[in-house]
Amino acid sequence: MKLFLKLSVLGLAFVAATTFASADSLFIGSFGQDAGDGGNNNSGLAVIAPPSYAYNNGMPDYTAPVESIGTQYLPITNNSVWSQPIGDSSWVSYAQTSPESDPFVSTPNGNYFFITTFDIGAGDPSLYSGSLSVLADDTAIVFLNGQILNAPTGTSYPHCSDGTPTCTGDGTLISLPSSDFVDGVNTLTFQVVQAGGSDFGVDFYGSVSPVPEPSSLLLLGTGLMGCAGTLMRKMRA
Repeated sequence: MKLFLKLSVLGLAFVAATTFASADSLFIGSFGQDAGDGGNNNSGLAVIAPPSYAYNNGMPDYTAPVESIGTQYLPITNNSVWSQPIGDSSWVSYAQTSPESDPFVSTPNGNYFFITTFDIGAGDPSLYSGSLSVLADDTAIVFLNGQILNAPTGTSYPHCSDGTPTCTGDGTLISLPSSDFVDGVNTLTFQVVQAGGSDFGVDFYGSVSPVPEPSSLLLLGTGLMGCAGTLMRKMRA
């Protein structure tokens, strides 16, 4: 009976911890400064000057010209050129540069930089981790607080990248490691590459959660409660 009670209490504790951990989870996605946030917990993408930590791909770095309304939502209604936005996000650019934009703004080849921020609050930043799915045309490099998270693959841009990240499919999954988080406000930087002319933009969606992730706690908690139930049935038998 004592073992049954211990397993039950421990299982309930993990399930309760899941509830609190889920409340601390942040959902982050791309949206322009000219549109709503889609319910996400980060700021709208903003254009910045090339940072010192930019990835060197041999192409010139540009500060994108931004109209007075800021970065812009890009309309995507079909999958003929780009995939639909991921989750509660939208394709974003410094102007109307999507395959469905009218009038269309052409982007010179080079690197362009966008940032967004999110706040994990006070405490130990190493207790957080997360991930993003990223779409981009032509491709993108992602940084968390100045630390590079991926290197693009592919050398040809007949449409968008023939490697990853690219503008079709379900997006490229990029991990946000615990070691790169900082206390309070964190910054994601997207170095978006234009290499083949024509369309240009970036889209991402993901989450940041305490470690271990709530799903792990829930599985452990419900598993312990299941063991307690099995033990009670055996005792009654």
